[in-house]
Amino acid sequence: MKKTNNKGFSLVELIIVIAIMAILIGVLAPQYMKYVEKSRTSADKDTMDSLYNAMTIAAADPDTQENAPTASTSGWSDVADSVVFSGSTAADDWSNAVCETLGMTSWSQYTSKFKSKTCKGGSIEMAIDERGNFRVTSKDGSITIPEKGKTSSSSGT
Repeated sequence: MKKTNNKGFSLVELIIVIAIMAILIGVLAPQYMKYVEKSRTSADKDTMDSLYNAMTIAAADPDTQENAPTASTSGWSDVADSVVFSGSTAADDWSNAVCETLGMTSWSQYTSKFKSKTCKGGSIEMAIDERGNFRVTSKDGSITIPEKGKTSSSSGT
């Protein structure tokens, strides 16, 4: 009688391991995708926070205050058109200060940083109220900077 020295796994054992792995992937993949989107949203929130800080810093700078946007009515006014990027003929001191703080020269350069579903493609809104407070919000409203109750005035009042 021949003695066989079988080292390794049988085909059945390999199929069972592959089936178990497929089940685990099927169960864990949706959870993993939630965590990935949550981290992307967190990164976008940080990016929006830096835009908010750059606008606030530029508005507080005495050299750029005359070009800083102001709210024309009570409530929130859109300031997206007020941010004209460096290199443009319409660029003013305030816009240049915002761009320099962010380290960019074009809006597309900035919006390419957004990765979450709510902000991808730069779908954000920038606004200012009558007291000079800035706000940056995702178009669907799920992310707002500053968060409610944390508004500070750029005019020092």
